This record gives sequence, C-alpha cells and structure tokens, in this order.
Amino acid sequence: MILSCALALASDVYINGVKADVLPVMTMEDVSVRFDLAGNVWIDAPLYRVTVVSPAATSQPAAATAYSPPPSSYSAPPPAYSAPPSTYAPPTAAYAAPPPTYTAPVTTPVVTTPAVAPGTWWVVTEDNDSSGHDVALLINGAVVRQIRSGEGQVILDVGAWLRRGQNTVELRDAGTRYGGGVLVVYVGRGSDSGGTVRMDAPDVRYTRRATDLQSTGTKQFSLNVP
Repeated sequence: MILSCALALASDVYINGVKADVLPVMTMEDVSVRFDLAGNVWIDAPLYRVTVVSPAATSQPAAATAYSPPPSSYSAPPPAYSAPPSTYAPPTAAYAAPPPTYTAPVTTPVVTTPAVAPGTWWVVTEDNDSSGHDVALLINGAVVRQIRSGEGQVILDVGAWLRRGQNTVELRDAGTRYGGGVLVVYVGRGSDSGGTVRMDAPDVRYTRRATDLQSTGTKQFSLNVP
C-alpha cells in the first residue's frame, strides 16, 4: 500500500503510535492505515522510524524516515570447545632382548679305565746276598716302593697302580758301591696261595749284579694288562 501523506481532513495522525503534528509531503510504502471514531489516523509503518523533534532544537517538523534496523549487536560467541593439547606419548618400549642362551663349554670326557682286580699283579724280589743296590720301582710315573739290598724278599700287590691296557714300569738303581750276588725284581701276573705268590712267567725281569757298576741302573718296560 502506498500512502501519500497530505491528509488535511484528518484530526491527528499517528505513525507507529507517535503523534505527527506536521508532516512533510512524502510517500510511504508497505503501511497499514486505520481510523478511529475521533477521526484520528493510525498508520503502522514497519519499515519506518518516527522521531519527535523538539521545537526549541529545530524548526523542522516531525518527520518519518525510512526505518533501518539497528545494526545487529549479536556476535556468535567463540567456540567454547577447544581440543585439549595432545598428552599422548607412545609408551616406551618395554621389550628387552632375552639374554643369550647359555651354552655349556665343550669338555673332553674323561675315560675311566677299569680297575685291575686286587691279588692278580705282583712285584716279587730275589736277593742273592747282594749289597749296595737301592732300586726305585715306578709304575705309570708313581713311586711304588724302594727296594734295597739286604732287606729281605719283597712280595707286593701292585694292582692299585695298574690300569687296563698299556702301563709303564720303570726301575732306577741309585746305589754306588755294588757287591755280592745278584738282585732280581719280577713284575707280573700271579696268584696268592696261602701267603705264597705263584708267578709262572713274569712280564718284567730286572737284574742287578756287582759288575753292573759302570752301566746305567735305569730301565723301562711296557706292561700290557688285559
């Protein structure tokens, strides 16, 4: 609706509820007009804003100006949510390489030679009034007995010094002044019969005479024990 504001016949004119005493010549659009019983004109103009000007401040009459909505004072609040700073840290590696597998050192097994039965291998001496002889009997490097002239016959079980297989028997005469008859040392397999040792074929026979003064008194024999 277009209203041309030149309403001379009206009593009072109200625009948006504000009394307009003096109106300039103007055209208003998109308004609604109603009249009351007193002949007053009420104009509803949503697109216009009416202000009252004091006569002391200005000689201009009240004027209706096109309404411009006040600038919006609304501004969207800043987002309240902010992602928390990342506190995630990858866990430290808990894996540790296992300790190296223990390997037992390689050792050469010790082969235990079966023991020689007691009462089967003997040393027997025969002394024919010899003098000055001092013979050391060694079996496999171990000193078994000192055999001396004039001490009487020696009968000794030597199985504790022997082992199965090859054995070494050594006799060393350390005497210096020989005389008299012959000293003989036998080593071999025998049997004890009531305190008498019978040895049929000795494996070792060591003989020392008074005439052996200039010869070496050390001899070594190999003895095989089955």
